[in-house]
Amino acid sequence: METNDLRNILMTHLDTLRRNLTAVSREELRTRYRKPYYALLHDISAAASAYVKEIALADLRIRKEYLQEAVPVINNAIQASGLLKQISESAYRRQDIQEIEQLALTLKKQIEDALIPFYEKHMGLYLSDKCFSATPQAPLLYNHVNGCVMQDGKWIPLETGRNYSFVTLHIKERSQTVA
Repeated sequence: METNDLRNILMTHLDTLRRNLTAVSREELRTRYRKPYYALLHDISAAASAYVKEIALADLRIRKEYLQEAVPVINNAIQASGLLKQISESAYRRQDIQEIEQLALTLKKQIEDALIPFYEKHMGLYLSDKCFSATPQAPLLYNHVNGCVMQDGKWIPLETGRNYSFVTLHIKERSQTVA
């Protein structure tokens, strides 16, 4: 489902909750209107989860063979962020779609930051035929996890079926000496 469709569904549910809370107390919703109220909360939870997931994981490229290793990194970043509780409060207490979006973007950034060391472990040089021609071209950085080469400061997916050699890079941290 498209991000805008997910956003519209969530906005509809949040608007319904807002109107219900304006008309009757939360306590009355929990007792007298129990079934529809809890069904609405379930719908909000499902819509918010799908929407936040769509935003937070958009453009995240991880090849299948690295998923088992990457998923715990992503899950740890999500849990460590504490943002899921804030997203929940924004939805159920304030019905604020803009706040949910901002929190989802913050979560996206934290996931990306957590994946940097993981991506760096799988960096290498992309040596195409042009690297060995009469006028050699410099090799490009290549990442096995996302299957992309770095060009002009952006990760570009490498077309399948190209001939190349891969040279692994081992990035060591510099030791700092104290004077």
